[in-house]
Amino acid sequence: MKNNTITTSQKHVAAFLIAVLLCIGPGMTYADIEFAGGVTALIDYTVDGSIWVYDANVTMVDPAHILGFVITGSGAVLDVYGGQIDYLMLISMHDETLPDGVVTVYGTDFAVDGIPVEPGTSELFLQYQTLSGVYEDGTPFSYIVDCVISGNANYIYYQTVKLGWVASEPDIEVSQYDYDFGQTDIGTTQYGVLSVYNLGSEALTIQSLALEQEQDIQFAFAPFEVMPLTLAPNTFLDIEIAYNPVYEGPALAVFRVVSNDPDQPIVQVALSGTGVSVVLSPSQQMAQLLDAFDVAVEENLIQGVGNKQSAANKLETFSKMLTIADELLTGGYDEEALDALLMIEAKCDGDKSPKDFIEGDAAADLNALINELINTLLTQ
Repeated sequence: MKNNTITTSQKHVAAFLIAVLLCIGPGMTYADIEFAGGVTALIDYTVDGSIWVYDANVTMVDPAHILGFVITGSGAVLDVYGGQIDYLMLISMHDETLPDGVVTVYGTDFAVDGIPVEPGTSELFLQYQTLSGVYEDGTPFSYIVDCVISGNANYIYYQTVKLGWVASEPDIEVSQYDYDFGQTDIGTTQYGVLSVYNLGSEALTIQSLALEQEQDIQFAFAPFEVMPLTLAPNTFLDIEIAYNPVYEGPALAVFRVVSNDPDQPIVQVALSGTGVSVVLSPSQQMAQLLDAFDVAVEENLIQGVGNKQSAANKLETFSKMLTIADELLTGGYDEEALDALLMIEAKCDGDKSPKDFIEGDAAADLNALINELINTLLTQ
């Protein structure tokens, strides 16, 4: 940026640099780093001291932390995408045979001493002023920038800091685009978590969540009471998804997330799982049958047939018959247990002859469990 009214000699620049370095203070030790000679470097670490960049290409990204100064000279190319500078960024010139250094800070919402910068401003001449803003990843920053004036009466330049404006927008990402629940026993439920992230610099609005699957519903997710949902930059949301297979074999579904991400407004996650039949031993089936009977009695889903006393006697007799069948199975008397179960089945099959001992909403389900156990004993 040329100007023909202000003059500052190279000696003044050198004197200024020395004065700045003396400001570090006596007795303080810093692990300083100098980049020169055309090297290319990435700073993503903590420097317990100061950084010098002369005739070199350096990129600074989060989580870089410079505890001292960042000083650039001629030929320097410094791109700042993230990181913290504790003291000062000094943009200077030291060798007229090299091109001016170029320092660019990438972000948005730039301000100088708290006063917002007009959007689109390409560069700033700052003299010990605070430059602040928000990096592309949504991290705020603030540090002092000092731009040196160099040259003579015929060759005078203001050094400047360039601004790389980054569009402020949401950026959706999910933890995975293919979610496989693997093999899951029919009649059981397996749960998983899908995470939705906002990696952008603007709030992400999740407008809707939906599942598309076959007619047999096997996948589900925990709905949210309030929609749409808003995710601030660098935050995430966990969504619980369940798989409950109802038939044997593979199952597929698509989980769809609709948001205000301009580049990816619809995100689809492929869900899959495989239902497998559960093979229970006769003893396990008997235990299942006894549990179902106890629950049905407790919830009054079955009753004995007949008047009050007769009904109570028949329900008790039915219970004792189940207990005898269980004891025979436990003792290894499978044939005798089978005979007992055949008699029990006839007492809850809904036929008029022989007359049933039990009736009620759960009678048919108990009869089905008994028949499954009978079939297992007949085929083993």
